[in-house]
Amino acid sequence: MKVIWFLLIIIISFYSILAGGIGKDWIGKQAPEFSLRTLEGDTLVNLKKYRGKVVVIDFWATWCAPCKKSLPALAYLESLYLKKVKVLAINIDDSKSNAIDFLKKYKLNLTTPYDAKKKVVAKYDVPGMPSAIIIDKNGIIQFLHLGYTEDQLKELRKNIEKLL
Repeated sequence: MKVIWFLLIIIISFYSILAGGIGKDWIGKQAPEFSLRTLEGDTLVNLKKYRGKVVVIDFWATWCAPCKKSLPALAYLESLYLKKVKVLAINIDDSKSNAIDFLKKYKLNLTTPYDAKKKVVAKYDVPGMPSAIIIDKNGIIQFLHLGYTEDQLKELRKNIEKLL
């Protein structure tokens, strides 16, 4: 099943690049609203609730190798800015338990909405994992980061600081 999802993401990525996908045309537009329950199922997460904060939406999955580095980095960034920045780490795994185990293994304390039906990842037309979308205090998409490298982390931090 992981192989199928991996191939599906590659195909979607290729199609998104050809069709425009999430890209510069999203900059300056209102972020699409969503409501998802957390992986644990105990909390309903609404994007609108975080107006007034800089929000980083990160789409991830346990089979995504770069996500093993990006999620701890995002948790660290959120801790640096305390109540000014909120990271919403949206998981798209087929199995909730895999994602919960992943978070425990890496000792990550992030708000993790679970996109079981893949509706939010489709709404945002995400081309690959990880994909981080930075939204300003008014709910407007300002920056997009696809993939993960140490340089991208520095750029992500600079972009967050521009919005604070």
